[in-house]
Amino acid sequence: MKICFVTSSFPRKYPDHIAPWFRQITLEFIKRGHSLSVFAPAHLGCRQESYEGAEVCRFRYAPARWERLTHEDSSPALLAGFFWKLVLVSYAVCGCARAVIYFSRRRFDVIDVHWPFPQALFGIIGKLLTGAKLVYHFYASEILLIQKNFFLRKVFDLMMFFADDIIAISGPTKDWVETIIKPALPVKVVYLGNTLPYPETPQPHSPDFSAEPLRLLYAGKLIERLGPQYLIEAARLLKEKGVDFRLALAGSGYMQEEIAARIKAYGLEGSVEMKGFIYKEQLAQEYAKCHVFIFPSVVDSRGDTTGLGMAAMDALFYARPVVSSEVGGVVDVVLEGKTGYLVPQKDPEALARKIIWVRDNYPLAAALALKGRQYALDNFSWDAVADGMLKVFSGGK
Repeated sequence: MKICFVTSSFPRKYPDHIAPWFRQITLEFIKRGHSLSVFAPAHLGCRQESYEGAEVCRFRYAPARWERLTHEDSSPALLAGFFWKLVLVSYAVCGCARAVIYFSRRRFDVIDVHWPFPQALFGIIGKLLTGAKLVYHFYASEILLIQKNFFLRKVFDLMMFFADDIIAISGPTKDWVETIIKPALPVKVVYLGNTLPYPETPQPHSPDFSAEPLRLLYAGKLIERLGPQYLIEAARLLKEKGVDFRLALAGSGYMQEEIAARIKAYGLEGSVEMKGFIYKEQLAQEYAKCHVFIFPSVVDSRGDTTGLGMAAMDALFYARPVVSSEVGGVVDVVLEGKTGYLVPQKDPEALARKIIWVRDNYPLAAALALKGRQYALDNFSWDAVADGMLKVFSGGK
């Protein structure tokens, strides 16, 4: 099968941290004998022709310094400014022009459009020129771009007319698509898989917290919708309650300075370490070392939240107890009392209480984490992900 991914973000080279799941699914499809190509925008002028055996076409849409709508930055956040709305228009026009050239010279069986707004425009051109089946692959953030704008909604309604199938990466994302987009087609849930290598056999901890600190881990961008600000508030409460802990923050983002200022203001320098962005090999070590993984995501001020919660998923593969906010697609990963523990979003007190409970009941939490690992193996392996995607791709047009 000849497959083309149309996407706004794609890894530039290994070990790029941007959309790392694309590497895994690329390797899986190629291993199964499928031909894979990628149509994606440039980022800061980058050029790319291939990635892990897949052909890559990067289209330019602005001077290099302005090619920031994708990859490192958050599109919904950038598009609050008028200038970046103009860049988005250029993105759409240049992408369509390049799509005409690209797809007129190739043939595909399936075009899978990730984050369909506005990438569906390019996929529609590809469908019309190649006769391929057109699949829209929803995450969550692209829905935010259109739900509050009447004109964009009408444009996207027209785009939906061309879709042959629809995939959502989680049950909550499926619900958002059905509620906001209201497609005529059924929405099929196909999860994504783990992004880190994990041990073949689980390696649970048996800590003595009277002699060692509780090791907590946060892994992800330091951005509003992932909730690091609430985790720091919870850390302040842990300190006030006399809890001996060490919190590692693995990630960077536009809230980095604010988080650092809060750590200093609360006197948490000895308990909280900001590691910045780290590559997957070191990140895997952090997962292995931690006692508890924290995923404090929220619905942010723009209405955006996580579509799935892959950092929490990685923690399950490492058989680590997970404490997560009960919001967004992570509820498909962290099942209360079955694979981990959920607390209300934006509630540092509840988060701190649950962390203390896990510490005080660690053997029980560790046993639950082993069940979480099995759940992850059953539902989020790349074999299962590839099977689900190919089942959609191979259906009738």
